[in-house]
Order: sequence, then structure tokens, then C-alpha cells
Amino acid sequence: MMSVVAKFFGVFSKRREVGQDTRRLPSLVKAMHKLIPKSVMKEVVASSHDRRQWGVLAAAWVGVSEREFVNAAARELRMPYQDYVPVPDMTVFADSARPMMAALRKVGAVVTLQGSRIVGFVATDPAEVRGLDFFDGEANISMAPWTEIAKALDMAERILTEADANVDRLQSARRKELCEKIINILIDEAIQYGASSLEILSSEEKGRYQFSTVEGRMAVGSIHPEALQSVLLHLSLIEDEVLTHPSAGKVLVRPLGSPTNLRLSWSMKDTPIEIAASNEDRVVVAMNQSQSITLAPESLKQSRHEGPSQEGIPVLVIDDNPMFCRVVERLLGRENFSVSFAENGREALDQLLHSVTFLPKVIICDLHMPEMNGKEFITYLKSEPRLSTIPVIMLTSDDGIDAEVSALETGADALVSKGKDPRVLCAQVFRLAKAGSLQEAA
Repeated sequence: MMSVVAKFFGVFSKRREVGQDTRRLPSLVKAMHKLIPKSVMKEVVASSHDRRQWGVLAAAWVGVSEREFVNAAARELRMPYQDYVPVPDMTVFADSARPMMAALRKVGAVVTLQGSRIVGFVATDPAEVRGLDFFDGEANISMAPWTEIAKALDMAERILTEADANVDRLQSARRKELCEKIINILIDEAIQYGASSLEILSSEEKGRYQFSTVEGRMAVGSIHPEALQSVLLHLSLIEDEVLTHPSAGKVLVRPLGSPTNLRLSWSMKDTPIEIAASNEDRVVVAMNQSQSITLAPESLKQSRHEGPSQEGIPVLVIDDNPMFCRVVERLLGRENFSVSFAENGREALDQLLHSVTFLPKVIICDLHMPEMNGKEFITYLKSEPRLSTIPVIMLTSDDGIDAEVSALETGADALVSKGKDPRVLCAQVFRLAKAGSLQEAA
């Protein structure tokens, strides 16, 4: 008798050890073979390929509840059984929570947590847990009906959804606050230079802002692409297209031909004009702990001067090559020219048509550009009475008399090859600007 008892307990101990082995976790199928006839087993398997439902189907075949059947299966497999399945707070896993939830639902299991540490699993089939990447073989496993496990997973999903909604609300509020801060900084900057309007322009995910100073100079700055999209979206959602600024009061927001180009304007009647004397040319707005948005007035420093003697002759350069633009800016700057830039013809027309005070003495225009090429730009320019007299120098990489004749027929006043020394271009600018000044004097 003692030997039989010893043998029984030896087998029991061995089965519990096997039950917790990562590679040989006990399967619900094994219990089903013991609890239901083979013919019923075949019917259950044939009825559904979803192993999570096998306990439900088997219980229905033998006429018991799912709870009773899974409890009996747990006893057969020497596994702990739970009537109550706790709902885990999966938010502790942050970005990994959703993938973990999907994996748990697929195998019909839920985790038991202590803080952010997984201490156990509750499953309808213990063998399925071994397929989870986050099962280390050490966590305890117990069994419960799939119906109860599914309820716990649904509640855990709801907690995640509510947490995500709270995060979205906080991020939305913070994004709105940051957008308002960026917009206020831009308007403050424009007001300091006597401007009554500000333009925000975007092209191919690049963004910039510009305004005309009280002296008639054009100030241009860049906006980080990530900030640009948020600012444009924020401005598009403003009711009645009016926002309020602490100094400017009511600010009207109007599109400039497209939703990604906007004009902000305000009244200067009650707004004090104070020209900034700071040498700081960059304003940084913190977006979060690891990132910042830089608003860099690239040509604003050109409009800061001590007197009329330092004021340059305005020139507009239309070219999308930043290296070429820097070379031209440096060479023309030495000759007392103030240079503004546009990346294509359409962007240049936006500047010229919507800026009352900005009127360049000379325009340098590339022939080959996206959106609106040089010929199209000149044709449109010459049709505008206020702009038609501005001389235009066409830039081209094409050589030969045909290219020159074609450019001049379009209305260009000069043609310069990009392959030539940049000083040739500067000489043409100086010649045309001087000729324009003589005509004005006459």
C-alpha cells in the first residue's frame, strides 16, 4: 500500500514539473481526450479551428457549462484554476502594450502583473502560452474559461484606449499652446520692425515666414517642417479666421492662393513700433525635452541698419539651389544690394503680389524651376502694370544663341549662364539697377 501511494505522489510531482516546462506545457487537447468521447472530440475540432473555443464547444456537447468543463480540465492537467480573471493595466508597457494585447488575444491568455513585471498567465490552454515572446518559462500559469479571459482582455483594451485618449488630449492641448506661442513670436518679431502683416509660406514641406519692415525691407525666416505642419493646421481651425494677439489685438488669417500659404494681418493703430536692437537672429521654441523648433530670420539681419547709408538696393533671386543663392548673396552684399529669395516662380509672385512695400530693383530668375518656370514667371510679371518695369535677368544652364534668343523673346532683359563666373551676373545686376535708377530720376 505504501509503495502505491509513493508511486502516485511520484507521478503527481513529475506531472507538475512537466506542466511548468516551457517546451512541454500541458495541452487542453490532452484533457479533452480524457473528458469527452473520441467522436465528440472530432466534432469539436471539425467545428472550429479556433482552439480558444474548444472548451466552449466541448462543454456544450457534454451538456455542462464552460466553467465546469475548464475546471475539470484543469484538475485533469494538474493546473490551478481561476473563476475570476483579473484585468491587467497594460499601459505600463507603453508602445509595446498593443502588440502584447494582440498576441495574448490570439492565444487566449491574459497576464497577471505586479507593477510592470509579468508574474503569471491565465489561459484557456496552457500549451498556447509557450508561443508568446514574453513568456520566459518562469511565470505561473493557471486556467480559466475563454469567456472570462476575453472579458478581461476587453476591459484591458478599454483601459488602453482611455489612456491613449487622455494622452491625445494632453498632446493636443500642448500642441495648441506651442502653436500659439510660435505664432505670437512671429507676430511680435514683425511688429518690432513696424510690419502690419506677416506671410507664412510652404513649399515641398519647407516653410518660411516673411514681412516688410517699416523701412520697406523684406525680412525672411525659416520654420522647421514639424512646426510648420502644426501651425498651418492650427490656423486652419481658427473660427471666423480671426485670432487674438496680446499686442496686435485681432489678427485676420487669410489664405494666399492655397491652404498652405497664409497671410496674417493686423491694425497698427494702437500697436507701438519699436525697432529691435538685439543682435540675436534666432528664436528657439522648445517642443519637448529632446527637440526644439528653430525660427531663423535668415535675411532679417539685412534689414537692421544704423542709417540710410547702410540700406541696400533690393534684389529678388528666384532659384532653388541654396549653394548658388549663398554665393550670389555674398557677392551682391559687397556691392550694397539687399537680397531676398524665392524657390520658384509661383512663390516669387506670392511675394510680389501680396507685399505692398516690397518692390525689387532687379529680379534674377532661373529658367528651369518646379511649379512655375522662368518663362512662365516673366510672362505673368510683364502682364502686371505695377511689376512690368522691373528688369529680369534669366539664369540658364543652356548654352547657345537659341537659348538666349528664346529668353529675350519672353521678355528677359539679360541672359546669364550659370556656368560663367558669378561676377558676370553681379555686373549685370549693377548695370540694370543703375539704369532703372536713372530712369526714375528722369
